[in-house]
Amino acid sequence: MQKAHAFAMLAPVPEMHLISGLEAIAAQLDSDDLPPDQLPKVAFGSMDFELFGEVEKLRGGKAIEVLIYASHAKGDQPLHPEVTWRGLYIGSVGSRRGRYPGKAIFRPRSTTTDTPTWAVFWEVQELERLKTPIPIKSLRGKDKKVNYQTRFIPEGPVLIEYP
Repeated sequence: MQKAHAFAMLAPVPEMHLISGLEAIAAQLDSDDLPPDQLPKVAFGSMDFELFGEVEKLRGGKAIEVLIYASHAKGDQPLHPEVTWRGLYIGSVGSRRGRYPGKAIFRPRSTTTDTPTWAVFWEVQELERLKTPIPIKSLRGKDKKVNYQTRFIPEGPVLIEYP
């Protein structure tokens, strides 16, 4: 899949779901359920179906970079929020009564206790922890003139200028 460079996405995801997402990817690689021509992916839930509808229109079928802020992280948090994970957004699917309509193998195991209330699920490939965190203050919202404020923490997914 080709990658778009016109914009990217910044999204918060609970840290436990990110770690569990890596386990889901490892399970897919070990499984016979994954078709040989498909890369492993992980699906995260969101209520922001309007944003993902806009993303689908703008991306033109290409993958886009997703920078992920690990929310609800254990341990001390830096005074200035940072992006510590990344992935490639490959698409979204509407929920079925709040649940992911695809195979459970694509969802982090840590989400099994979540209340089924999501409107949309966004799918990511190449999920990985960054070796060097990116300060959120160095990022800029799509079509905005200034970077985010020093202590900005995303409360939901937002479109940003490609870093």
